[in-house]
Amino acid sequence: MIERANNTDDVKKMIKYIGKNYKAIPYLYVNLKQYGIGTNDVTPWIDYKNDGQINGVYLKYYDCVHFFTNEANAYSAEEFVDFVNNCSHKVLMLQADFGNRIDCYFSDYYSERNYVIDMDNVGIDNNNYISMIAERSDIKEIVDLLMADPEYENVYDRSVLMKQMLERYDNSFSRYFVVKIDGKVVASCSTYGEVSDFAQVGGVIVHPDYRRRGLARDVENYACHILEREKKSRVGFVNFNNSASLLLHEKIGAKKIAAIAKFVKK
Repeated sequence: MIERANNTDDVKKMIKYIGKNYKAIPYLYVNLKQYGIGTNDVTPWIDYKNDGQINGVYLKYYDCVHFFTNEANAYSAEEFVDFVNNCSHKVLMLQADFGNRIDCYFSDYYSERNYVIDMDNVGIDNNNYISMIAERSDIKEIVDLLMADPEYENVYDRSVLMKQMLERYDNSFSRYFVVKIDGKVVASCSTYGEVSDFAQVGGVIVHPDYRRRGLARDVENYACHILEREKKSRVGFVNFNNSASLLLHEKIGAKKIAAIAKFVKK
């Protein structure tokens, strides 16, 4: 039976259920830690077995539904499908193993797989970075840069993305790191969510006119360097099909630790 989490005890139970697997489902984990029992745009649920034990956890963040279960090979695909079909959404995020089981139910979605990479050994050196921490006024340019990329254009509504990024900035839940040339934002990296001891790093983007200059590496390493100074553990993401990116990340100290599935409505 799936029930909405209504109090802090429910949230504590969800976090305890996730346990040491938090790096494998970083989006769900950081949003749950940040928003607790939820807001108008964030809602957590718990799926209980008949004996009262937790079977899985859900969290809706804006138009994305996140899901995690410790029983990816046994959790009912039909129960998952029934739940998400009755929960308005555009994106689904879950463990890759479970995603492989439900592929057949979501043929009208784009589907991709991403490695979760541990980045605790990235950014530990004190290099001469050209990147900087962005200010709130830079976010519009960052959104423009992201929305020029098909990966973002196909998933996000610009106004929703802008609202999310501003909200995360104002709540100190996300930070944005940029390279500026002649006063223009030409590269960016974000923390998609930060809690007291953990952050997820992503959204690395470089303007087409400024690629092949090492800016992506500089801005991502700089973000990790700042987090390292603050003693925050961190993860990133690499698409299964992007072997070049995976190799580059492994060369700078990252390593694969999990895999997630992402489904986006066509």
